[in-house]
Amino acid sequence: MSRADWGFLEHLLEEGQEYSTGIGRVWLTVLFLFRMLVLGTAAESAWDDEQSDFVCNTKQPGCVSVCYDKAFPISHFRYFVLQVIFVSTPTIFYFGYVALRTKNETSQEEKPEVEGRRQRYGKNDDRKLEVIIEEDEEDKKKIVEKKGKVSETPKLKERLLCAYATSIALKVLLEVGFIVGLWFLYGFVIEAKYECQSFPCPHTVDCFVSRPTEKTIFTIYTQVIAVVSVLLNVVELLYLLQLAVTHRLKKRCQAEEEINNLIWKTRSRRVPENAQIS
Repeated sequence: MSRADWGFLEHLLEEGQEYSTGIGRVWLTVLFLFRMLVLGTAAESAWDDEQSDFVCNTKQPGCVSVCYDKAFPISHFRYFVLQVIFVSTPTIFYFGYVALRTKNETSQEEKPEVEGRRQRYGKNDDRKLEVIIEEDEEDKKKIVEKKGKVSETPKLKERLLCAYATSIALKVLLEVGFIVGLWFLYGFVIEAKYECQSFPCPHTVDCFVSRPTEKTIFTIYTQVIAVVSVLLNVVELLYLLQLAVTHRLKKRCQAEEEINNLIWKTRSRRVPENAQIS
C-alpha cells in the first residue's frame, strides 16, 4: 500500500474511534497487535515450507500432490488471513459510514454559516470568505486538540448505535464461523503423520508434515486470540444494550417530567382564577 492509502486508513480509524466504545478500541488493539502483526511477522514463516517439505513414502508420480491437496484443502496461513480480513470488514464499513455521516453533518452545519457570510460580505468577496472559513477551521482543530481526539463519552445513539451493534454482531458471527470451520477442516492440532489413500497412490501412503508442533502452537494461538475477540465483542454488545436501555429510560423520564411540569403549570394557572371567582 502507498503512503496515501495508509493515510486514508489512519484518518478513517481516527474518525471512527470517536464513535466507538472503550471496548471497541481494545478490540482494535488486539486486532492490529496480536493478530495482524503476528501474522505478518512470525506466522507466515512457519508455513513457508509446508508444501515443499510435505514428504510421502512413495515415488509414484502425482501421489504427493494429491495427498497434500487432500490433507490441506486450504493453507492454514491463508485461512488465518481470510479470517482477519472477513472479521475486520464490518468495522471498516462502519468507520466508512461514520466518515460519510460526519462529512454530511459538517457540510450541513457550515452551509447556513457560509450563506450568511456571503450576504454580509457580498458575493464578489469570495477570497475574504475563504480566509475566514480557513481561520474558523483552524480554530476548530485547536479546540479538538485541547479536548483530545477521542472523547470518553461515545457519541452513539439511534441509527449510529444500530449500525455499530450490527457490525459487532456480524463480527461475532464471522469469528465463530471461522473457528468452527477450522475445527471441522483440521482441528486445532496438526498431526505429524497423515495417511493417504487416493488415486494415483498405489496403496495407503504415509505422509509427514514439516514442523507440526510449531504450526500447532500458532494455530492454537490464533484461535485463542479469536476467542478473546469474540468475548470482547459479546461484552461490548451487552454494554451497548445497557446503553440503549439507559438512553430509552432517560428519554421516557424526560417526557414524563415535561408532562408533569405541563400539568403543574396548568393547575397553577387555574388556582388564581378560581380564587378570584369565589
